[in-house]
Amino acid sequence: MQCRNHPTENGVNTCNQCGCWLCETCSFERGGRIFCPSCATQATGEAPAHGDAYAGHHKPARTISWGLLFLFSVIFPLPGLNYMYLGLIKRGLAAMAAFFGVIYMVIHFMSSGIIPIGLMFIFAIPVLVLASIFDGFRLRNRMIAGEVVTDNIDDITAFLRRNRHVLIGFLLLLIAVNVIGGVVPWLVRVLRNIIPIIIAIWAVSLLFNKPKS
Repeated sequence: MQCRNHPTENGVNTCNQCGCWLCETCSFERGGRIFCPSCATQATGEAPAHGDAYAGHHKPARTISWGLLFLFSVIFPLPGLNYMYLGLIKRGLAAMAAFFGVIYMVIHFMSSGIIPIGLMFIFAIPVLVLASIFDGFRLRNRMIAGEVVTDNIDDITAFLRRNRHVLIGFLLLLIAVNVIGGVVPWLVRVLRNIIPIIIAIWAVSLLFNKPKS
């Protein structure tokens, strides 16, 4: 997304008041929140001036404890808790939703007798946990360095948009297993062998195909 005030500049923040995209120059910090110039004026009653506290150079007001982040990341490794401690509520909820979604898939496929697919989702659990741990400490380092990390899930929604056809196809296969599987038992046996191959091919394609900018 481009900055509202500077169309040639990429947006790096969104205004907490009006939601518009802002480049670093147009981002102002007021009480720990990010505002565009007009909303910053409304919040304080005076217009921000050049040389004022730009959000891109703002140092965090609070200390982000390494020990507490370690506690929420490793001791209680529920993906999302570490993001919430960092103040990233949307990202935390998205991580929790993905984690519990994988748990549901494990229970569903294992109880349905489709063991190979259930095992694939079991392997996804430590991947989600480790990704959440490393990402949490990476974001902490960025915050300590003075960067403003916005609470958005744009990267997640972009991933879902890019892979919507695969995800819709997988959803249709799940419906086929549950609706038709009881009537046509051989369909479950066929899908039991086909779905793991499809998921493996898709996973490999994600590693070698870079998203389009």
